[in-house]
Amino acid sequence: MVELRSDQLATLDKSLLSISSGALGISIVFMDKIGGGAAVSHFLLASWLCFGAAISANIISYFTGGEDAQREIKKIDKCLITATAYENGGNPFRGTTRALNIAALVLFLLGVSFLTLHAYTSTRNIPNGTATPSAKPLSKGNPQPNASPSSP
Repeated sequence: MVELRSDQLATLDKSLLSISSGALGISIVFMDKIGGGAAVSHFLLASWLCFGAAISANIISYFTGGEDAQREIKKIDKCLITATAYENGGNPFRGTTRALNIAALVLFLLGVSFLTLHAYTSTRNIPNGTATPSAKPLSKGNPQPNASPSSP
């Protein structure tokens, strides 16, 4: 069960890092497509900040997770050498890693939400900021230009 838990956490970390990086990159490259040609909105900027923070939290959690494991190994070695009981706690990296993993997940979800809000609000506005006109039915067939009434 411990190995399964470790594998699941590693998979979650890698997935969050990959998806957050991909969402950030795709939203930057295709911002004119997801925003209907609109400029960078507050929602888009917030999504980029959330994705960037999720990536940062995830990468930092790799470091703190390694430090957590190193501290636990030292504690177990000390218990084995001195033949004393294992004392739980006293490892600040364990809580830090957990908090960073939760923060990465929450920030990723916020980034997706802000990106969705950007796409929704920017497609409801014309690039100059005015509301889109109500939908007009398109004429059927091949529209022809108006004939000029003037003669040569």
